[in-house]
Amino acid sequence: MSERLNPVTLPAGSGLAGPSLGDRLARLDAARWLAALAVVLLHCAAQAVSDANAYGSRDWLAANLYDSAVRWCVPVFVMVSGALLLDRKQPQDARHFYQRRAARICAPLIFWTLFYLAWRSLLDWWDNGQMDLSFWPRKVAEGAPYYHLWYLYMIVGLYLFTPLVRALYHRSQPAARRLWVVGILGVAILDALYRQALGTGQGFFLTWFLPYLGYFVAGRMIFDGELRIPRPGLILALSVLATAWGVFTFSEAGRLNLYFYDYFSITVPFMSLAALQWIMNTPRVPSLSTLAPLTFGVYLIHPLFLDLADRSGTMANGAGAVWGVPLQTLAVFGLSAACCWLLRQHPTTRKLV
Repeated sequence: MSERLNPVTLPAGSGLAGPSLGDRLARLDAARWLAALAVVLLHCAAQAVSDANAYGSRDWLAANLYDSAVRWCVPVFVMVSGALLLDRKQPQDARHFYQRRAARICAPLIFWTLFYLAWRSLLDWWDNGQMDLSFWPRKVAEGAPYYHLWYLYMIVGLYLFTPLVRALYHRSQPAARRLWVVGILGVAILDALYRQALGTGQGFFLTWFLPYLGYFVAGRMIFDGELRIPRPGLILALSVLATAWGVFTFSEAGRLNLYFYDYFSITVPFMSLAALQWIMNTPRVPSLSTLAPLTFGVYLIHPLFLDLADRSGTMANGAGAVWGVPLQTLAVFGLSAACCWLLRQHPTTRKLV
């Protein structure tokens, strides 16, 4: 992502007293690289925490805490997108918006879908000597060619409705917008509870964006200072601990209950809103504006290095997760960022990240 106002990160108001527009945009850059690093940590920790037979061990508890601590990552990406795309100064013409978004999202969506479908087939051949292509149409129809690519499919729906959301947003009052956030996230929390109780899936991928509209609107409101989360550091810490406690309490050896990891569990929305507010309030966290444009590529590329680590036996999915997960996170993040930087050096491959 070459421009700061590009909100695909796998993306002025008057409410915040003090910080200038440039300072607040720098805070969004900080949110982008922190969220990308958090995504990598989440997926590294997931390798260890998903072992139901290791439930209750020291390494499982550490992985559960790591995973719980970064569940705000994807909601923060969506909130950064909302903070940028709901700007009144952005072009209002829907045709212009769709042309720009299509140019930005179509090439990565198509390329990485095909890449990871082929990569999954190659891993099957690596594991059992058989090359299977039959699952390709089904995985595309499900909107999840690989476990992380659901985000690209979800954000297509979000982009389709952004011009309408932006028009409604700027025709409403802050009090109404706060009701939107509370109402949409409240329904999303109820939906997550419903899915947990009945064991149902997510439905058609073009509807996945609907609950994320709450985060989308909240991102712009926090950016403008119209929505303020009091004591965000405390709320963030408490919601992380509550998430880790919930997963531990409702799981047992041989059977994990991961409801509290859901992006719309009863803890993660509070964690996510508090995380963005804390980042906006904390200028001590470096913006690293040169790293921020690499975050979309990091999101897309990092599972490749995780799979290679897993196949080579260096994955921190057992003993040593306490230190192994953070160290592996830094290594995978660094390799993914370097790979993204290389791809961005050529005009053709630059379009893919």
